Amino acid sequence: MINKEYEDIIKAAVAGGEVLEKYFGEILDITVKSRPSDVRTQADLGSEKAILEILSEKFPTYNIFAEESGENNKNSEYTFVIDPLDGTNNFVLGIPYFSVGIGLIKEDKIIFGVVYNPILKNLYVAQEGRGAFLNDKKICVNTEASMENSSVSLVVEYGDLIKLQERLTETLNRMGVKRCLTNWSCLLDFCLLASGKIEAIVFHDCPLHDFVPGKLIAKEAGAMITDFNGNMEKDEKSNTFLTTNGTKIHKELLEILKK
Repeated sequence: MINKEYEDIIKAAVAGGEVLEKYFGEILDITVKSRPSDVRTQADLGSEKAILEILSEKFPTYNIFAEESGENNKNSEYTFVIDPLDGTNNFVLGIPYFSVGIGLIKEDKIIFGVVYNPILKNLYVAQEGRGAFLNDKKICVNTEASMENSSVSLVVEYGDLIKLQERLTETLNRMGVKRCLTNWSCLLDFCLLASGKIEAIVFHDCPLHDFVPGKLIAKEAGAMITDFNGNMEKDEKSNTFLTTNGTKIHKELLEILKK
């Protein structure tokens, strides 16, 4: 299934998840970063520390790009992209929709990804060319082709949140989409798509740690990924894209995005 060399990456994600599980439900100190909706807690920091301890020991020459501690460039062709707590606002509110995410990029290509929800013990893993798995069982996107039966996740960078999200939500509701989702844990949204639970994600201008492992998991589960003009991606690190189950829903959503 997955190369043994990547098992330590999975162990690092689980270690981060164990830290989050310990803090979940507690009253935490909250630090505001860029704006009130962008925060960190001691759980974010503790999870990242646990992850980095393992990755730094097992992969000492790899670059690190982590949400809380930033970039450690060692001039390697390999880079780890780490989100120690995707869904911090959910976490603080006691909503168990959050995860740990670790992606591995070789030059400009995502080659491995893991997303772990420590409360549900759901471990999503994907390796380039080898498929996507949930707790060792292969997963794939669904074949739903009707917009009225579809759920669409909207993931938009904080600064653009109101104007773009409101426009898309209004248009999608007018088209009769079953549900527009803003779950505030985009890595798990990719996993929902990969598992056939939802049909599409509109992703706009968010940082690497918000999508790298989830994007590969969705892709390896059969998702279609294009830019907003319908062109196949040339750079997998592109942070604005549409990903769907690949049915005619994709074309219909592109028409909305082009307006």
